[in-house]
Amino acid sequence: MGRNIYKADLREFKFLIEDQFHQARTLFDHPLYKNCSPELLDDILLRAKQFAYQVLGPGYQEADEQSCQLVDGKVQLPDVFPEMWSRFKEEWGDMASVNGEQNSSLPPFVMQMLLEMFMGANPSFMTYGGFCLPSATLVEKYGSDIQKTLFKDKLATSEWTSCLCLTEPQAGSDVSLVETKATRQDDGTYLLSGEKYLISAGMHDLTGNTIYFVMGRGEKSGSGTYGLSCFIVPKYWVEKDGSLGDFNHVECVSLADKMGFKGCANTHLTFGKNGQCRAYLLGDRENVGLLQFLTLMNQARISTGVYALGMASSAYYNALSYASKRLQGKRFHESFSSTASRVNIVEHVDVQRMLLEMKSKVEGCRALIAKLTLSESLVKTFSGNVDKKSEIAHHQGLMNLLTPVVKAYVSDQAWRICELAIQTCGGQGYLKKLGIEQYARDIKVLAIWEGTNFIQSQDLIRDKLGLGNSSKLFQVYKTEIDEFIAKATDFPQFKEEFDRLKESFGHLEVALKAVHVWVRTKEMFKIPAYSTRILHMMGDITLAWLLLEAACAASSKLSEVCTDKAFYESKILSARFFIHNELPRTKFVLEVIQDPGSFCEVESPIWASLLSDVE
Repeated sequence: MGRNIYKADLREFKFLIEDQFHQARTLFDHPLYKNCSPELLDDILLRAKQFAYQVLGPGYQEADEQSCQLVDGKVQLPDVFPEMWSRFKEEWGDMASVNGEQNSSLPPFVMQMLLEMFMGANPSFMTYGGFCLPSATLVEKYGSDIQKTLFKDKLATSEWTSCLCLTEPQAGSDVSLVETKATRQDDGTYLLSGEKYLISAGMHDLTGNTIYFVMGRGEKSGSGTYGLSCFIVPKYWVEKDGSLGDFNHVECVSLADKMGFKGCANTHLTFGKNGQCRAYLLGDRENVGLLQFLTLMNQARISTGVYALGMASSAYYNALSYASKRLQGKRFHESFSSTASRVNIVEHVDVQRMLLEMKSKVEGCRALIAKLTLSESLVKTFSGNVDKKSEIAHHQGLMNLLTPVVKAYVSDQAWRICELAIQTCGGQGYLKKLGIEQYARDIKVLAIWEGTNFIQSQDLIRDKLGLGNSSKLFQVYKTEIDEFIAKATDFPQFKEEFDRLKESFGHLEVALKAVHVWVRTKEMFKIPAYSTRILHMMGDITLAWLLLEAACAASSKLSEVCTDKAFYESKILSARFFIHNELPRTKFVLEVIQDPGSFCEVESPIWASLLSDVE
């Protein structure tokens, strides 16, 4: 086992729970989360950090060096993973429950904090169990009674693992091109034939069975997305009495040779190529697979943001640690002084600029994910309460709106944070020993998988923001922003920051009006040229809002007797840096959107001609 390079600060999680998100306190009064006392939460967070440092982290670089191998049709994982899985299943296999108690759960608001540490410490390893809870939720929501009996508990407790199987060689972002076929049998099961490509953690022997959730088409299903169905395909067939049957002819024919996530087996799978591959139809309903998959896909997109945050946060802490010890050069204004002392690079102003950008973005992205998962947690507590219909609609709307932002914005910013972390450490940052270069390699794929970040921007603009036509979800977002800005008079020391936030939100409103004008004037073709930038604009505004909210909470804490003054003062610094240095980008983006000359479209023959003399 190697050395651990993962770093985390539990104060950040406690700040979110105790100081910033006061509504979280109401969660722990609900019967669903009745055993989540402050003492228990402290203990769980500490145990999770220790597990990340002592069990997961030491295998991170080793797994990258060994990677996965396909030998005689069998996938060989890094040597450290089997023992790591045994420890993980024993200590954290039933993560959703409190100390293994099935009648008391951890809210998603807290779960994402544990997952941030685990996914940041060893992201490749965490892919093998990453779909267990989401797929158990999928079965609970859509499965038939027998499917719930056979699969739900096995997945929820990590007794078995699961895989999401959507992509095919010809069907990447365009899922309408899926060709996997399913033929119904007399007993109600199906025979599946087809292949799936780049399936993360698609084949292993860590557990006694793997359950594949496969997108395919029934015999009478049409083309396009409306003809897709979701099939439950066990690696080893599961009889209706729960006993394991024969090998179900799910086979791995190749592994991807890739830039990062090398401990994760990205597999090319075949179903039914060398024998019958049997499947259950999820919920016994055909042609609703994409709708059913949305449950799994949305969770996967949130998890993508958590993966990105976990690694980016550790990259930042590693850079800060290095900069605090690396003695190099004099301060700029003392560079010509013969008596000036050399200083650690953390004292150089440009290094501080990079550190502050990393710090503010890490803290802001963490607050963004916390905001989303708090809404998810509140929806769970309000469920079934007829008096809470409006609150449920509000928080469900906020979840839906923020999901593509969490996936795309956080993964994009994580890549930027790793770039800055490498630059901060100079030549050492580029070397493997420090480990930051591996974070960069691992993070890059997060902008691609679970729907590329451009796909997320399309989803945001078209489906969530109603193509700029003042959608219900945007009104939910606006209500949240307006309610926060209304508190400006309570914090006069942040008047300029509140004013800048309000101004930037106005930029977003004007940008969305421009989008709606394009729809009315039959210029929708322009929207994709700006959708990613609008998503980033919304991400910047959301981070500014949440960082300023954190600054207000920290300011209130500083007005009391405070034992960690520097920590709370740094929260104010994060907000001020981001709002004055990063948020002004919204004005620039709006100017680009409003400039008719900014739209450039090139015919494909011109692109082809540019390659005519390129060998």
